[in-house]
Amino acid sequence: MKNQKNFALGTVVGGVVGATAALLTAPKSGEELRKDIQNELAEGKNKTEEVTNEIKEKMSELSEIINDSSSNVSQTVKQKSEQVINEAIELLKNTDSPHKMNIDHLKEVVREIMKEEMNAGQDIKKVVEDEVKKIEQKLGEDVKDLKQTVKK
Repeated sequence: MKNQKNFALGTVVGGVVGATAALLTAPKSGEELRKDIQNELAEGKNKTEEVTNEIKEKMSELSEIINDSSSNVSQTVKQKSEQVINEAIELLKNTDSPHKMNIDHLKEVVREIMKEEMNAGQDIKKVVEDEVKKIEQKLGEDVKDLKQTVKK
């Protein structure tokens, strides 16, 4: 965001400086020159406001996407955690006699639970990666839009 601010500010300042230099080197009367400078400054101010509003809009959209992504990740973690817990409970229920379980059988149950946990972790990782890609794509589109707005 800091780079975007610097880019927008630099573009506006550069435009004003360039326009002012062009006006000062043109053969015009003082009154015409002052009017031209006023017009250029007003145009620069309008452009700055337009870019500022566009940046605010894009940041609001990005914030909304990040909130949605966080919600998706949170929901996935909750679902996967519940799934692992439920499967662990089922494994324990399906043992012949939970009170007479031997160490080997208990180790097997723990391995199954860990396997389910690893699978859930992979699913969560995939959801997080997908959400990050969505955010990166939206951010890239926003930067492209802002560059086009600044060029206008």
